[in-house]
Amino acid sequence: MTPERWRRIQQIFDAAIECDPAGRDAILARTAAEDPTLASDVRSLLDSHARTGTFLESPAWTVAPELLQPSPEIPRDQIGPYRVLEEIGRGGMGIVYAAEDTRLGRIVALKALPTEFGRDPVRRERLAREARAAAAVAHPSIATVFALEEIDGHLYIASELVRGQSLRHELSHGALPVGRAIATAIDIADALDAAHQQGVIHRDLKPENVVRRLDGGIKVLDFGLAKIEAPPGTFGATLTLQGTLLGTPGYMAPEQLRGETVDARADLFAFGVLLYELTAGVHPFGGGDPASLVARLVDGDPPLARAIDPPALDAIVRRCLRSNPAQRYDSARTVADDLRGLRHTVSDLPPEVHAKEEGGSDAILQAPSDRAARIARPAAYDSGSQAPSGDGALWWWQFHQIAIGSLVASAVVPGWIAHAWMGAPRGSIVFLAILICATVAATIRGHLWFTSRVHVAMLAAHRRRVFPWLATCEAIVAALTAMAGILVAGTHDATAAWLFVLALLTFISLILIEPATTRAALS
Repeated sequence: MTPERWRRIQQIFDAAIECDPAGRDAILARTAAEDPTLASDVRSLLDSHARTGTFLESPAWTVAPELLQPSPEIPRDQIGPYRVLEEIGRGGMGIVYAAEDTRLGRIVALKALPTEFGRDPVRRERLAREARAAAAVAHPSIATVFALEEIDGHLYIASELVRGQSLRHELSHGALPVGRAIATAIDIADALDAAHQQGVIHRDLKPENVVRRLDGGIKVLDFGLAKIEAPPGTFGATLTLQGTLLGTPGYMAPEQLRGETVDARADLFAFGVLLYELTAGVHPFGGGDPASLVARLVDGDPPLARAIDPPALDAIVRRCLRSNPAQRYDSARTVADDLRGLRHTVSDLPPEVHAKEEGGSDAILQAPSDRAARIARPAAYDSGSQAPSGDGALWWWQFHQIAIGSLVASAVVPGWIAHAWMGAPRGSIVFLAILICATVAATIRGHLWFTSRVHVAMLAAHRRRVFPWLATCEAIVAALTAMAGILVAGTHDATAAWLFVLALLTFISLILIEPATTRAALS
């Protein structure tokens, strides 16, 4: 199967998956009239997708991998200077790894591009230009591109590693409270404004491409379909292939669906769809046939599924969703300003949002929802450099590190008291062993806690490296304190009981509590 054939299948699948059953049947019927084999392939994808029970979160290739052209074999341990830690995603654009840049000692998301991008000079130049443009956009709500690498003939993009949950995941639990939706939308609008100022149009803004970080802040991801506008007075080469429809139909502006030239206002249409979903929990235009939706958009502005409250927010959304680009907002900054003016009238904003000063597009929201408080597998790219809040599974994991670290360190005290009663040199050897192992274990616990507060993206990798040493030291401490308790029991029962309790708590923590809190926070 050629890449062009696969892209056509993927395009029809993406359109059909957003429709109700009647809409899907209509799309398949029209496709079958033109190309029965193509319709059969799409129907196979849809049937497989339905059997998996997934919705939108999984790309089409995961439910019918036999239709995807194989990706190049890529080593899983070392790619140039990058030490691969784990594979975190696959899709039509390639494979994404969590990797350590051994030159700078930082954790990155490393995206390996398919073979076809390495051979096609137009696509290579397009990817290079997009990578350079994304790297030029400095904003806390946009993932930073560190490098575009060519290693052994393959192209790779190294970016920030995001740990958090997509807005699509949040929406699976229903609409957000209005205050949180507005605060989220402000961060997204600020990110879009920063990109637009650099001439970068995202063209694929949707809930899957926006991640709420662990600190509650927002990261806009995946500029893979971005359009780079030439600076005023210059003429840039067009790298979009003729007949190619780029984007996700449910979020594409009418002019984008018609294949016309788009500008930043196309992103504002997608932003309006996204904001409506955040506040209403459903798509503004409901299900149905995308082709019929396009026809309605051409003829005029289709009615929304329902009005949203407050009315001022409804007016902002409707202006973003105008069919005529000239009737939309003229910039993302204007949208953000209107939303900032509205947020003071909403009562359910998080306290930290009320406390923020106006103006500060680089201010980061510090009140995550419960759904975003845990560490998810990386959604894409993120620094994770902000400190997590005190709620959720991560907070309990952090509390456990401090508690057990303090417990193990405290074993030194009864160990010192008991060493004189165990006789020389045995008492001194036991005490020194407890002292050394307790110091190492407490230091590692403290280091992990610190990493979780200031650079959470590196936490999982750091823990994998140091946990064998940590477990060994704490097991030795537990064993030696239990042995010391046995040796002094009968003559110094109070100290023996103290030692036994410390040993028991250390074992329980290591065997039961540590795995449970780690699974909840890091899985």
